[in-house]
This record gives sequence, structure tokens and C-alpha cells, in this order.
Amino acid sequence: MVMKYILVLLADWANGLFALVAALYITDEEWQWWFIPAAVVLSHLPDIDALPELLRRGRVSASAEHVSDHRTLLHYPLLAIVVCVLFALYGGFWGILIAIVIPLHLLNDLYGTGWGLALFWPFTSRHYKLCGRRVNRLKRILIEDSDWQSLPESERRFRIIVSWSGNEIPAYIRRWGVDDWIALWYLRLNWISGVEYVLFFIAVFTAGVVLL
Repeated sequence: MVMKYILVLLADWANGLFALVAALYITDEEWQWWFIPAAVVLSHLPDIDALPELLRRGRVSASAEHVSDHRTLLHYPLLAIVVCVLFALYGGFWGILIAIVIPLHLLNDLYGTGWGLALFWPFTSRHYKLCGRRVNRLKRILIEDSDWQSLPESERRFRIIVSWSGNEIPAYIRRWGVDDWIALWYLRLNWISGVEYVLFFIAVFTAGVVLL
């Protein structure tokens, strides 16, 4: 089902459109139609580290089947800041776009289905995430899997900021990661999929008003 793989990309595409509009405004570049697909492609730039797994397994996930999380390289904010500054200073219009789209991508990765980001790498490998649980699942999923009542309160409590140490992450992924996570999160409406779908429609509307 191709549609489910498209749904998970909508938030990134929204970031590409937002970045395109902002870069055009900042640089006063004269836009062309092909800027839109180019911006959509560039919205996935931080996920370049997922390509080896995607080509090998046909999917990207952090689960018992694949314990490693692909969020490295440009998913390290301190490294991404340096890259963004260089692009912004020396990359012209496209450099500005990249310098905007990367932070938007990282902001999106701070909530939702993944295991957060190592915000302060290389000083610490602790991962941080906004609005979630330490078991990293929606309450509905935990109830359906009969795990809700068995969890201690500290694990099922919804937190504004969740964190895991570098040593904890593999064990949590092995126990609570889901290989087919797209179906659980994106084929049914919940606050995560809802936010991302709304962002996409706002981005399309904004780009349409500004560019067309």
C-alpha cells in the first residue's frame, strides 16, 4: 500500500514548502516551478543516514528486528547548526533553504513516532523527545496490546520531556520498538498524525497563496 508510505512523509514535505517560501522571501529569488520538487527532496536531507537501511531492508525502523536508530549525522543538532550556518553564509538561495529546512526537520523529529534526538551529542548520547512516554507508544496502542495495566506509572506517564540514556535506548527499542510503525501511527488518526497532516495542508495552502 503505497499511500501509507506517503503519509509518513507529509510532515517533511511541509517543512520543505515552508523553507522554500521563507528562502524566497529572504533572498528575493525569482521562483520557478521546479523549486517545489527540489525543496521536497531537500526536506529529507537529514535522513540521508537512513538510506543504507532503507536499501537493505526496504523500510526504516527502530525495533527488535533492527535495534539501531538511524538518527545520526545531521540529526545531531550541534553538528547541524554548524552545517546550517555554513550553508546560510555561502550557499546563496539554496543554502538559505537548506539552513531553514534542516532545523524544521529536527523540530519535527523531536515529537512523534521516533526515539527523539541526541540533542547534545558529542557531549552526551542521551536522547530527548517532546510529548511522549518512556515506552514511546500511544496509550491506545498500549491498551490494545494489553500492556497498559502492567506498566509502572513511571513508564506510562505522559511527559512534556522524555529522555533515555545512551545505554537505555537499545533495551527500550528492543522491547517497545515497532517494525511496522507506519500502520499503527499513520493509518489511524491520533494527535501525532493529526498534527503532521494539518501542517502539510497549511504548507500547501501557504505555498499556493505565495507562489501561484
